[in-house]
Amino acid sequence: MFKLPTLTLITVAGLLVATAETSPAAVVNGSFETGNFSDWNTSGQASVETSSFQVTPVNGSYQAVLQTCFFVGACDDSQSLNNANDLESFLGLSGNELSNLSVVEGSAIKQTITANAGDVLSFSWNFLTDEDAANVDYNDFAFFTLNNTLYSLADIQSIFPVNPSFSHLKKETGYQTYTIPISVTGNYILGFGVVDVDKTGGGDNTINSALLVDNIKLTNGAKVPEPDTLFGLLLTLGLASKCKRKNP
Repeated sequence: MFKLPTLTLITVAGLLVATAETSPAAVVNGSFETGNFSDWNTSGQASVETSSFQVTPVNGSYQAVLQTCFFVGACDDSQSLNNANDLESFLGLSGNELSNLSVVEGSAIKQTITANAGDVLSFSWNFLTDEDAANVDYNDFAFFTLNNTLYSLADIQSIFPVNPSFSHLKKETGYQTYTIPISVTGNYILGFGVVDVDKTGGGDNTINSALLVDNIKLTNGAKVPEPDTLFGLLLTLGLASKCKRKNP
């Protein structure tokens, strides 16, 4: 049988391990620090860029860049932009969620993650465009998806008042943070995308928009005890150990 001092240490260690437990499968390569899309699937023109893109990554040295028009050096010859139906299929969206928004083409990335109820998904994003906000028929936009739900991040109206960009695109929102709680434990298809929109039916595909994504992470909802709480636990168990020695 364990003596009380040993049992005390085991109890505290067990509590520390239990409270420090993380989600069974967090986002892998969420800051793209491998320098590539390892553990991600891509569709369209997607690249991993450093600050040489003239936008500084939020975390580490790399960031994901999705674009709606081909840009020299941004992708290899095997990549091509995909139409709305292709993107819907790639991201697992139901119905014609992108087609109904007059999406012509675009690019996306995705990863399957496992999350627990109470976890919090967060990421940093930056929407850039060369489109003119006055052209409401060409309202390109950026988004993310969780399973078959589409969440809008920004469109060309979000750029105004104008925030000039030092990248090869003219305007940007600047990096912003998005957080969303997970209410149900399970597997999720997490996706990010940027698309060309043309409500005139003319097939606009000449003006570029882009989505930058970085620092994608899943934070466990479990709380670690405060230092005072752990100190109180140790003190209580220590006193119990002292009493045990006085009363063999």
